[in-house]
Amino acid sequence: MSCRYIIRHRGTPRCDLPGSPYPSRIAAKRAADQAGLAPVEIVTVKRRSA
Repeated sequence: MSCRYIIRHRGTPRCDLPGSPYPSRIAAKRAADQAGLAPVEIVTVKRRSA
């Protein structure tokens, strides 16, 4: 399993941002800052291999 991170802005997951899902919390925070989204919550998404 590998973890990825998605930005949640005002309760809505923002999967439409470039690079989403992100490999780290730092990358997700950087993308939120570039998109001008504040405040944001960074949510962990677990992916399972088949």
